[in-house]
Amino acid sequence: MKRIITLFIFVLLVKNIAFCQNNEIEYYEYEVYTYDSIGTPILIEDPEYKVIATEDESTYGIKNRNGEIVIALGKYQSLSQVDRGMIIAQKDGKAGIIDITERTLVPFIYDNMRSFSCCPDLAPVIKNGKQGFINRKGDIIIPLEYDAGPDLHLAYFYKPGLAILMKNGKYGVIDSCNNAIIPFKYSKIEWFSNQDCFIITNEKKWACFSFEGKPLSDFSDYIIISQSESSALPANNRLNVPIPITTSKHQKEYAYIDKSQHIIVPFGVYDYIEPFGLGRKAIVANKGRYGIIDEHGKLVLPLTYDLIERPSRYSDYANIFVATKGNKITILNEHANAIPTEGIVSYRYGNADLLVSDIHNKKGRVNYNGQLTIPFEYDTLFHFNDTTIIATKGNRYGLISRENQIIKPFEYRKIYQLTSDLVFINREGKAGIYDEEGKIKIPFEYDAIYDTFYNDFDPLKTKYIVIKEGKVGTIDIHNNIVIPIIYDGLSGWVEYGPDAHFVKNKGKYGLISHEGKIIIPIEYDYVDIPLAGVIRVRRNGKYGVISWKNEEILPCIYDNLIDDIPYSDLEEQEGKLAVLQNEIWSYYDLKGNLIRKNISIKEIMENYGNRFAWGEPSNEKDDFDIHQANKNH
Repeated sequence: MKRIITLFIFVLLVKNIAFCQNNEIEYYEYEVYTYDSIGTPILIEDPEYKVIATEDESTYGIKNRNGEIVIALGKYQSLSQVDRGMIIAQKDGKAGIIDITERTLVPFIYDNMRSFSCCPDLAPVIKNGKQGFINRKGDIIIPLEYDAGPDLHLAYFYKPGLAILMKNGKYGVIDSCNNAIIPFKYSKIEWFSNQDCFIITNEKKWACFSFEGKPLSDFSDYIIISQSESSALPANNRLNVPIPITTSKHQKEYAYIDKSQHIIVPFGVYDYIEPFGLGRKAIVANKGRYGIIDEHGKLVLPLTYDLIERPSRYSDYANIFVATKGNKITILNEHANAIPTEGIVSYRYGNADLLVSDIHNKKGRVNYNGQLTIPFEYDTLFHFNDTTIIATKGNRYGLISRENQIIKPFEYRKIYQLTSDLVFINREGKAGIYDEEGKIKIPFEYDAIYDTFYNDFDPLKTKYIVIKEGKVGTIDIHNNIVIPIIYDGLSGWVEYGPDAHFVKNKGKYGLISHEGKIIIPIEYDYVDIPLAGVIRVRRNGKYGVISWKNEEILPCIYDNLIDDIPYSDLEEQEGKLAVLQNEIWSYYDLKGNLIRKNISIKEIMENYGNRFAWGEPSNEKDDFDIHQANKNH
C-alpha cells in the first residue's frame, strides 16, 4: 500500500479554472494535492481549507469546506495551505506565520519564507540577504549565515536530511545540526533523484560524493548528458542507473559510467545514446541502427531498427518503447519484449498516447501501456483535450473518448476547436457549441463561430466572434450580443494594441473595442498593427499616423510611410517615422515633430530596402486574422 506523505512541503497548488464570487469580489480557488511515496500527485477531494486569490494574484485568502471565507482577500500577498494549523503568509513585503484566526505565530520579519520540510521539520527563511532555518516555534535552528539565492530563492532540506547551500559565493552541504558535510568551496553542487550521491563541480570538472561527504570518484571533465528520463522512473527503481557522458572535444563520443566513474559502456561503441529510463534500459544507436541495452551495458534488443523512441508528453513518459523497422511498427514493454499490437505502419504523438495508422490509412489509438484502445476504423483522429478526440468517418465528424466510446454521433459536417470549446456544424450547415454535459450552450443559428483570444482563460468572460446572415459580431457565453452583428469582418484581437478588434465594413477598416465602441473610425483603406501607441493608416491612397485615441499625429497626405519602431520598446516613445511626399523623404518622431528633411534615397534603401518588397500593406493579410462574413467557413 502506498504511504501518503502529508507534510505540506509536498503540497501542490493548482489554480481551479472556475471563478467564484463573494460580495462581488471574484477569486480563484486552488486545488490541494499531496504526493504518495513514489512522487505521484493525489488530489485531496474535500480539504478542510483552500487558498483563494484574486485574478491577478495580488492578494490571497482562505475559505473552508463550507464555502465560508475565513481569511479575507486584501490583507496578504501570499498564503500557503494550512499545515498543522500554521499558514505561511506574506504581508507588506514581509513573511511570517499565522493560524486560521490570523493570530501571529511567527512575526513578519523575514524577506522570504517557504514551507516546512519533512526531514527535518524546518522552514527556510531569508532576512537581510542571508538564509537560515526556523522550527515551528519560530526559533532559529540554523543561523542566518548562508547566501540567499537570486530573487530571494530558498534552498530546502531534502532526504536524507541534507541541504545544499551557498556561503561566500561557494556551495557546500550541511546537516540539520548545521554541520558541514561537504565544505563550502565548490562552484556547483547538484543532487539528481536517480543517484544516491551529490554531483559536485569544481573549476568545470565534476565528481560524485556520498551523502556522508566522501568522494566516490576523481574529478573529471566528461560532460553529463541530461538525465531527465531517468527521473521519470519509479522512485524505488530509479537509483544508481548508469550516467551517460560525452567528451568535451568530440561531441559524438559517448559512454556510460557509474557513480565511481567506472566504465560500463566504453567510448566508441555507440554514436548515439539516451539516458536510462523505462525498465532501467537505454536506447542506443550506431551508424543509424537502433537497439536497447540494460544497465550492465548488454544489448537486449539488437541494433537492427531504423528508430526506437520512448514517447513522452512533457514529463509524462510512456511505459513502452516504439521501434520502427521498414514499414512495421513494434510496441515493446519495459523488458524490450514485443506487445501484441498488429498492423501499425505509422504513428504520431497525441496527448499522452499514440495516434496510429494501418496499411489502409485508417486511424486508431495506442495508450502509453501499449494497448490499442481505438481500433483502426477512423479516417482522422484529432485530440481536443486529454479525454476527448474529434474523429471522422467518411465525410462526417463525431466525438469519441480515448476508449472509443461515442460522445457525439457521426452526423456533423465538421467539428473544430476553439481555445476551450468545440464548434459543431450540423447537417444544415449551422454552427453551435455544447457544454461539458452535452447540452446546447450556443444554439445552432450561426454560419461560423471563432475565438476572441482575450478572455484570460476565464470561462465566465468568454466571448465568441460569430457570423450570421452575412454579418459579423460577438456574443457572450449566454448568447447575448456584445458587438452588434452588423460588420463585414472582425479580428480575434489586436496585437500590441488596445483592447480592441480590427473591424471591416463596406471595404473600410478601423478599430472597435471589446464592448463595441468605435476606437478608430471605420473610414480607412488600411489600419496597421499599433506600435508604441501609434498606428499607421491609409486613406484615399495616402498615408498618415494616428494615436490609439484617434488623435492625428501626421495627416494622410504622404505617398509612403515607414514606421521605424523597435519591437523591444513597444511601450516606450522611441523610434521614428520615415515619410515620402513629393519625392522627398523626411524623418518625424512619434509625436509628429520633424527630425530631418531631404533624406537621401541611398539612406532610405540601406535602412528600409527590404520593406519595399513587402508590397502595399493590406488588412486582408493573415497577420490581422480578420474573420470575414463573405468568405466560406
